[in-house]
Amino acid sequence: MILILDDHPLARQGLSSIIQMYKRDEEILEASTVRESIALMERNQVSLTFIDINLGKENGFSLLSWIREKNYGSKIFIITSSSRQSDFTWAQEMGVDAYVLKEAFIDEITYGLHTVERGAKFYSAALVDRIGKYSEDEKALSSLTERERDVFLLLGQGYDNDKISKELFISLGTTKKHISSILAKLQLHNRVEAVLFASKNSCFNQMTLNKTSRLVM
Repeated sequence: MILILDDHPLARQGLSSIIQMYKRDEEILEASTVRESIALMERNQVSLTFIDINLGKENGFSLLSWIREKNYGSKIFIITSSSRQSDFTWAQEMGVDAYVLKEAFIDEITYGLHTVERGAKFYSAALVDRIGKYSEDEKALSSLTERERDVFLLLGQGYDNDKISKELFISLGTTKKHISSILAKLQLHNRVEAVLFASKNSCFNQMTLNKTSRLVM
């Protein structure tokens, strides 16, 4: 069984038609929100999940995080218009099986399906061609470690060192070391610049928030 998560009905229908060309007998479920997707996956055994990252007020990484936290046995096929290096890097770190841009030709999507079925990874050729052409901000953000991203998220929300330490269950000294490392990697001089940098790169913060929301609620 296959699930498609996309907030645009025409996009879901188009992708469903492409999949059925390749897998005629496969049942395909469709969802427009993360909540709908989770409800469907809890009632059905989905072996392959197609996820769009940009879902209006939501982000597809929320579903991906849920799948990983539940150890749900589904392969993940990201199909999105986002060619941001930070999105691609995050998807790779979360172990997605494929990452294809919506501008891809039908042959590329079906080849990606075939590749994933064989147990290999597949990344859009158009995306790979763009590697190295990203903004300096994206390159810098991609250099942060997982824990540094957690700290950066809270730092960008105006948390002081003590509150960051309590939220992440780390020592004050460790928090200070992470902040120093973050400022150095992002070539920033102080916390004010860090907050402004975070605001300018809000998409990155939203992606991180999907993973760490349990820490800041």
